[in-house]
Amino acid sequence: MTETAPPRITVIVPAYNVAKHIGPAITSLKVQTLTGFEVLVIDDGSTDATRAEAEAAIGSDPRFRLIHQDNQGLSGARNTGLDQAQGRYIAFLDADDRYDPHFLKTLHDDLETSGADWVACGLAFCTPDGARHLHSAIHGQTRPDPNPAPTTQVFDLSDWSDVIVHFPSAWNKLYRRDFIGDLRFDLNTWYEDHTFFQRLAAKSQSLRHINRPLYLYALEREGQITRSDSDRVFDQIGVLETSAQILRAAPKRGAETALARLATRLFLERLDVIRHPPRATRFRAEAAAFLDRHGLAPDWQWDPYLPPLAACALLGQPPITLRLPESVAQGTAALDMLPDPGTPLASLFGLARDGLALNRVGVVIDLPALGRIDHLPLVKAAEAILASRAEAALLPLGTVQPPGQAVETLARPLTIEAALDLRPDRHGLMIRAAQDRPLAPSDPDLRLADSALRLAASGATVLHCPEGLGLNPDLRIEPVEQLLPALDAWQPALPADLVPAAKRRLFLRAARQDLPGQGVTPHSLAHRARMIPPLFRLWRIAQRRGWLGLPGKVDDDCPPLLRRILRVPTNG
Repeated sequence: MTETAPPRITVIVPAYNVAKHIGPAITSLKVQTLTGFEVLVIDDGSTDATRAEAEAAIGSDPRFRLIHQDNQGLSGARNTGLDQAQGRYIAFLDADDRYDPHFLKTLHDDLETSGADWVACGLAFCTPDGARHLHSAIHGQTRPDPNPAPTTQVFDLSDWSDVIVHFPSAWNKLYRRDFIGDLRFDLNTWYEDHTFFQRLAAKSQSLRHINRPLYLYALEREGQITRSDSDRVFDQIGVLETSAQILRAAPKRGAETALARLATRLFLERLDVIRHPPRATRFRAEAAAFLDRHGLAPDWQWDPYLPPLAACALLGQPPITLRLPESVAQGTAALDMLPDPGTPLASLFGLARDGLALNRVGVVIDLPALGRIDHLPLVKAAEAILASRAEAALLPLGTVQPPGQAVETLARPLTIEAALDLRPDRHGLMIRAAQDRPLAPSDPDLRLADSALRLAASGATVLHCPEGLGLNPDLRIEPVEQLLPALDAWQPALPADLVPAAKRRLFLRAARQDLPGQGVTPHSLAHRARMIPPLFRLWRIAQRRGWLGLPGKVDDDCPPLLRRILRVPTNG
């Protein structure tokens, strides 16, 4: 009697309460173009008709074995399969998914030819309406060629940052059984694929990847772990703690960078499915605690599909901070500057408060006055800053422009002249919080000029935003006497010879309000008499500070009378 040759591949199919899906999964195995395999269907204590549907789909096919066990979870079911597998290679198929008919043969032939330990492939996300959305199974990429030759790319895994871009899923890969060895899935947790994948990657220098969507992943199925909005999402924290140990213990580079990137992506994936606001708040707090515990900051720029503002919010603080003048910041009316608490924008915005640190990876904008604002342009500007190398965004404050205009993608350096042209009644400036150095004086003009000049002096690029914020501030400019001490102490980021002209320019803006009937030709002796005291006072201030006859530009709307008494050159 001849012995039966062992199967080349063991396919492990964990099944729990998937009666509607197990039949198509088994059928996709029956039509594989490679036939020398065994299938272990692990019925993990199903309480519906999963067992009966599996038996009917298997029929008399001797390659299939149906194993029944008490419920042990997905990890327990897969581990049972690993313990009983006879094949030279191991594959996993979730019972609600399917294989392309060429899945096993394509991956098997690649490993046979290359002698490698494992190989992955692309996938198609399949929706109930029959649509297929192709994905490479590599983060940051989306669409593999649907009809390529089955060529393989070899990815180096010597740096953990190169490891974590690959889907950690067990199911889109084929493994040598002796490569897995005694490794098993962690029990009693969700997201168990991650640590299984990382432990294999820790002992491997490369991963082969076939650029074809051979795994057919079912989307929008009830009960899917990755789309579940329950407290089990907090299992992700424990899994990441284990991941931190694996990454740091392995002889690979880049553990800290990779851990920050991995945590950012996984936290955002979990938050994407949470619909219960208190649960989302608790999860953000746990995520912030994890990042703080490990000395990490959110890192989203490695993957263009990660939302920057949501990533910044993982630190537990709003990523966009609105800062108002001290005179109004503490009043209850300041709360009207924030979005409605019931909207998705609410978690993105906060008001600066005494003693509250800024979100260090977010942005801050100084606003000159109270008022209703349009938050969407601020969101667009913040996302544009965070997704680029720009340090700031220039925002018009007035009427909101028609929708559809985008933030300019080409950032431009801010010149010194342009920086001094900015007016707090017309412009807002959003700056990366890490670059922000707030001034002590509360005068909005001085603060805006200081921030803009620092950007100009450093050569930083600034995005230009066409949309207005809808804020039309009614500024109460500080009296000249209150402005002067702050102006005298101001040390702008300017060449020394330009500092006096810059101070004079801001002084003249404030001086305008001290002139009755400014810009109007006097018509009476009484009117002229009223003008003499303030003009003389402003002249004396300018004289003491050496501003009389000083070259340098002043605002175009500076009253001609002020220009004359300060002897501003005609080209100023």
